[in-house]
Amino acid sequence: MTGAVAERERVLSAFLEAERGRVAGACHDIARAFNRGAVLYPCARGAATTDAAHVAVEFMHPVIVGKRALPAVAPSNDPTGESNLDRLARPGDIALVLSHGDHDVSDLVARAQARGMLTIAMTAGRPGVADHSFAVPSTDPAIVQEVQETTYHVLWELVHVFFEHPGLLEESCVTCGDVAVEADVVGLRGDTAVVQKDGAREEVAVDLVGEVSVGDRLLCHAGVALERMPAGDAPPADDPSGFLYPFLEAGEGDLGAVLADVEASTVRKGADVMELRRAIDSDAIARCAAAVCERLLAGGRLIAFGNGGSSTDAQDVAADALARGWPALALNNDVATITAVGNDVGFDNVFARQLIALGAAGDIALAISTSGSSPNVIAGLEQAHRRGMLTCALTGYDGGRLAELAWLDHLFVVRSDYIPRLQEAHATIYHLLLDAIGGRQ
Repeated sequence: MTGAVAERERVLSAFLEAERGRVAGACHDIARAFNRGAVLYPCARGAATTDAAHVAVEFMHPVIVGKRALPAVAPSNDPTGESNLDRLARPGDIALVLSHGDHDVSDLVARAQARGMLTIAMTAGRPGVADHSFAVPSTDPAIVQEVQETTYHVLWELVHVFFEHPGLLEESCVTCGDVAVEADVVGLRGDTAVVQKDGAREEVAVDLVGEVSVGDRLLCHAGVALERMPAGDAPPADDPSGFLYPFLEAGEGDLGAVLADVEASTVRKGADVMELRRAIDSDAIARCAAAVCERLLAGGRLIAFGNGGSSTDAQDVAADALARGWPALALNNDVATITAVGNDVGFDNVFARQLIALGAAGDIALAISTSGSSPNVIAGLEQAHRRGMLTCALTGYDGGRLAELAWLDHLFVVRSDYIPRLQEAHATIYHLLLDAIGGRQ
């Protein structure tokens, strides 16, 4: 398992180092789209549909106090299917398309582009043709999923940076007039430069002028930089009218600096999850895998559950187990029962009520809770224990109430109080657990 963790670190490090600039650019574009009133539609096929649901809940229900709830809907998580994207989406909305490499999603990207949506694609292998394409350099679907989870968490986390700099969200056409205008380069993005004139910003192609740097002054027209202006023609550094627009100073006026900060933060977040993965107890995973495998071989079923992002992780565990030939289900999939129990007898009982009917001695209960203290998760595990099920749990922080359950058979605690990173470590734990269990012969 040490080698598996090291491979994850290698792939994630290489990916973030190569894509840090594009991740920052995508954050800026997503923030501008939300600022115009866009809705995010994460969609996927195959195993990645659980990630699409995870993206939607992260944006809709922010786990960081004080952050904005952003509109997001996962069409691929709806029984009526991905055709909802064509019916719901409007020009200017955002499509985030995911695949772990097991399904072609290029047509989903093309459909979103045809509707005039901003498109972000997360795939494996070769990059696609979306506005922002991120291809994970791995053929291991579990590693692809984990890198993608870090990436969409980072997009969610860092898109909020731009909301704190409203001057960077304003959009107007700098170069649309009848004559060419002089504008200053304030940021670089691939083959284009972000130029600013009188507080307004626009991206322009720089093919005609060659290499440019932040601080250069360009003569531009109709979205194209025509020539570089001599350095002596630049305006004085001290603008006597600057006091009128204090929000444009530093962060507001320097898109390049904010993008650089976002890039650096992206890499730091990757380093944080790598550190958590190095602390995973491989011996504990091996012991749990042996106990789970014994139950499965005797005819038991794996039953997973959790709340919010952890509910999509439970769905992911069940889907991956089914793909290996083992009987598995996620209690979260039964929305009608969850809402019925929640409405009639209380949300604390939604998992326990299902396990009263579904759980049997010999089955395995796998609960996922970032806090370790969710009442419905505790109640579900208590019911599983009463019914003779093997009880396993993944949590964060210091273990929460789960750490106090002496009868709990297997507990994995990711000692972090930051939910995105510990969820990413949770994914590694259950992927390694499934790898250790292996496929059904």
